[in-house]
Amino acid sequence: MPDVYTHGHHESVLRSHRWRTAENSAAYLLPHIRPHALILDIGCGPGTITADLADRVPRGHVTGVDAAPDIIEQARGLTRGRGNLDFAAGDVYALDYPAGAFDVVHAHQVLQHLGDPVKALRIRLIASSGVKID
Repeated sequence: MPDVYTHGHHESVLRSHRWRTAENSAAYLLPHIRPHALILDIGCGPGTITADLADRVPRGHVTGVDAAPDIIEQARGLTRGRGNLDFAAGDVYALDYPAGAFDVVHAHQVLQHLGDPVKALRIRLIASSGVKID
């Protein structure tokens, strides 16, 4: 099954995505984040969760990745001038980050849109830890 974001990027969908915050969409993660953490936010959409995560890592950094370049541009616009986060358009199956580059990999509402979510998770585990997962 090909990876297709069936919801599209209509304004009504983006309005719903912009409502998301770390508090209402990643509360489970917040107690585990340290001020110096390096975080990768896969499927970051317009970047609201990504920006909230960056607020929690003042000595760290957050990278948001989404498959849609136009949505990445919106995320950059939302967070312009912030120093501890960046955004990149990318394919979850082919991210170009070295093993151990991140302390935390966060994915909210993205795995359900992938044709092979297990493959995406394996790739992230390998890239995050350098340990091959069979």
